[in-house]
Amino acid sequence: MQFDEVLPDHFNIISRTPLPHVLIEQALMQLGGGGIEGTTFKRNALLAAGWKHASVVSYGKHPNEASTAFNQVRAVLATSQDPAAIMEQLQKK
Repeated sequence: MQFDEVLPDHFNIISRTPLPHVLIEQALMQLGGGGIEGTTFKRNALLAAGWKHASVVSYGKHPNEASTAFNQVRAVLATSQDPAAIMEQLQKK
């Protein structure tokens, strides 16, 4: 899966067109099986990619950390869509 680069400014923009981080979140949730399982997979993938904040903390509060984590996930999604392989690659970094 290919996504555009996530920039820190994206977390403070309102847009009709989904920004890359929103599309990445949707892809992670879908790959994780949807529902609660998908949300858990998304959260764990972002944690493995370096997002250190609770799910109630907005990405806009720490946009540089968020963009770094999302771009790591983006790089992994470009090479694999297998949930186990995604987590393995993210945990290596």
